[in-house]
Amino acid sequence: MKSKEHIKSIILFLLVMMSVVLTFMVWNFSPDLNNIDSTDSKKSNTKTIGKPMSANIENVIAPYQIVEVKGDKVKGLAPSRAQLSQVIGTLKNHEVSKVEHIQRDYNLNIPMLNDHHFTVLDFTYDMPLTTYLGQVLNSSAKVPKNFKFNRIIVSQNPKGNLELFAISEDRHEVMKVTMTAKANHFIKVMDHLNNEMQKYSEVITNKDTIDKATHIFAPSHPKDMRSYRMVYDTIPVETMNAILFDDSVIIRSGKSGSTTYNNNTGVANYNDESKKYHYKNLSEDESSSSDMDSTIPSTFEYINGHGGFFNDDFRLFNTDNSSGELTYQLFLNGYPTFNDQQLNDIEVTWGDKGIYDYKRALLRSSVPLEGETKSLDSVESVRSSLANNHNLDFEKVTNMVIGYKEDDRPDKDDIEVQRNSELVPTWYIQYDGDWYAYEDGRLE
Repeated sequence: MKSKEHIKSIILFLLVMMSVVLTFMVWNFSPDLNNIDSTDSKKSNTKTIGKPMSANIENVIAPYQIVEVKGDKVKGLAPSRAQLSQVIGTLKNHEVSKVEHIQRDYNLNIPMLNDHHFTVLDFTYDMPLTTYLGQVLNSSAKVPKNFKFNRIIVSQNPKGNLELFAISEDRHEVMKVTMTAKANHFIKVMDHLNNEMQKYSEVITNKDTIDKATHIFAPSHPKDMRSYRMVYDTIPVETMNAILFDDSVIIRSGKSGSTTYNNNTGVANYNDESKKYHYKNLSEDESSSSDMDSTIPSTFEYINGHGGFFNDDFRLFNTDNSSGELTYQLFLNGYPTFNDQQLNDIEVTWGDKGIYDYKRALLRSSVPLEGETKSLDSVESVRSSLANNHNLDFEKVTNMVIGYKEDDRPDKDDIEVQRNSELVPTWYIQYDGDWYAYEDGRLE
């Protein structure tokens, strides 16, 4: 019996010692990660086009022009990203003290607006005021979710506070937003930018643009502008696939340089000649969201999150409230660029849970090379030619801007990963909702 008890004691001691040793090993275990070939880690390293989160929202969800009205003197500019940050920065992070909805059937006028001094922020698209106040200006206000605008007028009230007048695209409604902040800082920034502005004119095209707050504003005598030759690098298609597909894809080659990639959740087509890439998320089950209050910030965060705006000045340019599609367009020197093949666009549609449709050219611009200087017609010359063109209904003209027309002619002597394009300054006219290049009195 004593022998059995002795053996039990030895076994119990050994078990206790083994437990102590195992516990010590667990506490001090450090796995060697240097040689691990992890698919997940590879994906996380490749799911970016450029530096993630490199764009600021006020530079992407931004006005295409800033116009200052001082009595009969009107000046404006096509703002750079730095200028946008200065101006919009003065409007951010303020409390809203009052919101007032002003509505008119037509011939909109704003009696409480200081007609002698105000600033206009013009957008090429309409968007919910709740989105701009909340996401861009970081201000909380109770605003009707369905109210959309494409122009904001910044003024100061008799107490010296900032006032924003958001005007609807049809120029029939206004939402007045009064802030607790004083207008001093905003006015100081605008005075600083005054020397960089050029003379602008006020254009009336129909009954909805006859008030000072609803005129079309455009450069009176545009300064001579240089053409540019842009050299593009190609973004690897594997990078886009890694961003958009959750797992491995099946590759199916097609005709004329077209390749299809697909798996259980999505399908993408890529044309190696045009460099155009189109992805569709099959898991969204043919659904897209037309709720711009969620679509605009969601698409911005998604594209920005994988570096889609990196090193390029992309800005929101169009919102399609029926299909839910947003178009982000490439800008150069503060001016929009236009390409007939949409090679300068990022077209994206948001679904119920994530990205639904994504289209872009896999091109990334490098430093533009300066070309020849071009003189542009005065805005009065353009206006007169359009008004006297019997093939056009001048009342359908809603915007007149300077942009760059891209003549996309790849240089055959370049290596495969490069493309050359010439960007030529041109008047662009928004007519009946679409954009056209102005050439000798016609819309091309």
